[in-house]
Amino acid sequence: MFGDLAKEIATFFEELFSREETWAILFLAGVAGAIALPFIGLSALLAALLEFLALTWWLWLFLILFFIWRSLWLYWRNEVFKGKIEYAMLELRVPRIMEKSPQAMEQVLATMDSFRNTPGNLKEKYWDGTVTRWYTLEMVSFGGEVHLFIRCPKDLTRVVEAAFFSYYPDMDILEAKDYMETLPKTLDEIEAKDLEFWGTEMILNKEDAYPIKSYKYFESEAEEKQFDPISTFFEVLGKVAKDEILSVQLLLEPGDPKWKEEWEELVEELKKKKMSPPTPEGQTPIPAPMRSPGETDTLKAIEMNLAKPAFKTLIRFIYLAPKTTFYKSLARGAVLAAFNQYSDLNINSFKSNRDVATSTDMWSKPYLFAKRRLAMRKRRMLFNFLRRELPPQTEMGHFVASTPFTNTKKTKRFHLNLESLASLFHLPTNVVLTAPHLPRMESRKTGPPAGLPIYGDEEDIKKYT
Repeated sequence: MFGDLAKEIATFFEELFSREETWAILFLAGVAGAIALPFIGLSALLAALLEFLALTWWLWLFLILFFIWRSLWLYWRNEVFKGKIEYAMLELRVPRIMEKSPQAMEQVLATMDSFRNTPGNLKEKYWDGTVTRWYTLEMVSFGGEVHLFIRCPKDLTRVVEAAFFSYYPDMDILEAKDYMETLPKTLDEIEAKDLEFWGTEMILNKEDAYPIKSYKYFESEAEEKQFDPISTFFEVLGKVAKDEILSVQLLLEPGDPKWKEEWEELVEELKKKKMSPPTPEGQTPIPAPMRSPGETDTLKAIEMNLAKPAFKTLIRFIYLAPKTTFYKSLARGAVLAAFNQYSDLNINSFKSNRDVATSTDMWSKPYLFAKRRLAMRKRRMLFNFLRRELPPQTEMGHFVASTPFTNTKKTKRFHLNLESLASLFHLPTNVVLTAPHLPRMESRKTGPPAGLPIYGDEEDIKKYT
């Protein structure tokens, strides 16, 4: 916690000295000091400097406190704004025959990304506390029966429905009650009901610029070779026993359209040709061998990844079950294995965020108070899961929201572009065996009858109602 406060002060000085005006003033002060030094002497110059600091200490203290206050103010206003957002819970119902590829989901995500909101002026930023609203895509298993949900801002419900129906005309969307209301709210309630749970968050092994293996890697022209990666998740979710719940959350915040600019230096570095060791003066360096096919494919994958819009993503999942049937390996092993299918050593892969996972013992840092640390991690994980919480956006927000054993800065978000997200979450295609696990629509939706009037009187409308 105090480390975060120190970082906040360090951030203030970092911003201060990153300005050209600051360096110009320091340069002029240095030149003036160098000129005056022979005339007044070193001791007199130091005395003048100390006197200056003694006279202006209040200014430096004010600047530091103002920076901290601004961070706290933004955190408070952001939390107020979040509390006012109304969300709708929608269940996605899949028809018996789904011929659409995950690319359809990619287009749905593109529509959702287009409604990104940001503060447009000082009032919206510092008084309204406007933050970018986020969506949640969820795969949930209730005792082996799998359901697909999307949670979105209530005023965007019709937009989201229209996006799905545009690319999945045969599906159905139902407004559902939030299943979080039926789950235990505290760790004490879980203990009282003789339940146990395990949870973690997923992070990337490499920088965001490196993509994961997308659905295109699993496609094949030969029907017998086609594979839908979401089938692995359905098999895992279908293994959940009665009275158990396994839920996978993808929290998606539309990212900045300029997100790729952060990785321009990395791309340029990869593009540079490697040169041989320095040669004697006057001789031309000998170029290194050409890139290997793997290096070429990696560079191509990175450029294609950065060419598409992306969401700032947080992946979180928990497994809740009675202590008598709790099977920890189902979450720690099977779910992690489902994420591993998107791994490629040349590009990127997923791993569990060990800093937030509800697993700790005396052999892990800081080696003390293992039971206390585990209880605090469980409370934090349960709180974040039930609220679908994203980490604070300011340094002082992290300071306030953290506890001695749970630092909110340990929660890591990363950018996944539309193709990668569509690979992780989409409506299962007809190659997925979902009959035992996923409730499907019994009949296919049809269009409106021919001759339906678009405009008409009440008598015309009653003929079709």
